[in-house]
Amino acid sequence: MPRKRIINHGRRVYVIPDDFPRRLVRFKEVSELSWAELARRLETSGLNQRRWRAGVRPHQQHLMALLYLADQLGQCL
Repeated sequence: MPRKRIINHGRRVYVIPDDFPRRLVRFKEVSELSWAELARRLETSGLNQRRWRAGVRPHQQHLMALLYLADQLGQCL
């Protein structure tokens, strides 16, 4: 069984789910944003998004921006 990846920054601990790539694709579909628009709003590159979809975990800054965007759009991840 694969180990969960945990990001520990000070007192906050973020557990990134194993199905994050699937959730990201689903969020993009539901939000009706293009990959380019999503990258612009998260202040990242298309290359980073492709890496995330391949299983690389996003940096805390991008993860928090994604959660904030989901909240603004009334969506959940």
